[in-house]
Amino acid sequence: MKRPLLLLAGLPLLLWALFSLPDVANSAKGFWDWRRALIFLSGTLALWWMSAGMVLAARPSRLEHDVGGLDRLYRLHKHIGIGAGVIVFTHWMLEWLPKNLAKAGFIERPFRGPRPPKGPSDMWVDLAKDVGEWAGYILLALVVVALVRRIPYRYFRWVHKLFPLVFIAGAYHGLMLMPAGFWLQPLGWLTTLVAALGVVPALQALRGRIGAQRRRDGIVEAVTVHAGGVMEVGIRPISRWPGHQAGQCVLADFGDVAEGAHPFTLASAWNPSDGRLSLAIKPLGDYTRSLAGRLKAGDAVRLEGPYGGFTFDEAQGGAQVWVAGGIGVTPFLARLEELAAAGGSRVPVDFFYSSADHGGPGFPADLPARCAAARVTLHRRHTDRDGPIPSQMVEAHLRPGCSLWFCGPSTWGDQLEQALTRSGQLALGAFHRELFEFR
Repeated sequence: MKRPLLLLAGLPLLLWALFSLPDVANSAKGFWDWRRALIFLSGTLALWWMSAGMVLAARPSRLEHDVGGLDRLYRLHKHIGIGAGVIVFTHWMLEWLPKNLAKAGFIERPFRGPRPPKGPSDMWVDLAKDVGEWAGYILLALVVVALVRRIPYRYFRWVHKLFPLVFIAGAYHGLMLMPAGFWLQPLGWLTTLVAALGVVPALQALRGRIGAQRRRDGIVEAVTVHAGGVMEVGIRPISRWPGHQAGQCVLADFGDVAEGAHPFTLASAWNPSDGRLSLAIKPLGDYTRSLAGRLKAGDAVRLEGPYGGFTFDEAQGGAQVWVAGGIGVTPFLARLEELAAAGGSRVPVDFFYSSADHGGPGFPADLPARCAAARVTLHRRHTDRDGPIPSQMVEAHLRPGCSLWFCGPSTWGDQLEQALTRSGQLALGAFHRELFEFR
């Protein structure tokens, strides 16, 4: 996570320090000259970060694989978006604050003399200034909407659709106002290339073509509501499904225009002879609560995917420990089905599953039988009766060279990862988890 952010900040800063800073240091006569240089630098950084966010929004397969799955790609996109907002705010303040302090008489601005009459080219420069200012305001609003979770997701989604236009406006602003000297330096060449890389997915987004090649239509065959309100949705793809690995997810669109597609982990392994998919959905928000009341057999669904890197594939093939909380059991259900079809797990697997179901069978009710068929040892715990699973219990089942796969509440995952890696019982890279949070 840190490396892409460091590259986005470090590379343009390094190029600026090598090729622009010496000229600024030699020619700057005071605060206002340094302010002008920092305005151009912050604007360049903002363009790099906005372009990177736009590229990630396109969900490119290669990048998704490189960062470890769609959940991590979304998280990186979120952090880059926040970073871009901070840089744009800094850029705006460098422009706005000193100028207004000078107008109010708090600081002195050097006399510039009369300006030459404007020519035809100045019209485009003025337009770039106006467009960039409004694009900056909208971007800052987008960041606020993204961070305030009390704003319903459907509003967040519609506001987010403005970003491709905001980016194109920001790219026009940045390139039109780039200092002439930048065009003769590597920073100018690379910034132009970075802007072009962002414009391509921006145009794709405006045409609704992002993810189009990975979309498949399907029909809802069955809807079953289980204990705790968990809804199991059986789907038959109409167009050819490419197959998936246990633990992967899809973006499922059930026809709600305001909500669009949401990520759901597949609860079934892929069997080409059967051709069916299964989703397990828990009513955790407004959207998922509404699905149980309106979704029925025969409804159309559009799937995009598969995505994700939570696929239980450790190179060393050692023992595994699984830890799930609540609806976090979903990826493990697909893996259990996959292992059962292969005759059971060939390595020791301990499965810790915690849910608040008052001592009942929970979802799924036949989990013990599924684990037995897959040769997986189940450790069941009812949190409302027995409390959460202590890290010491999990730690006691760790073996040398094993990996741990976690899907559950993020706070619990953070605590468990810190406890197990700090003790030295689990290698730093052996803790795998899903990180799906749209906002």
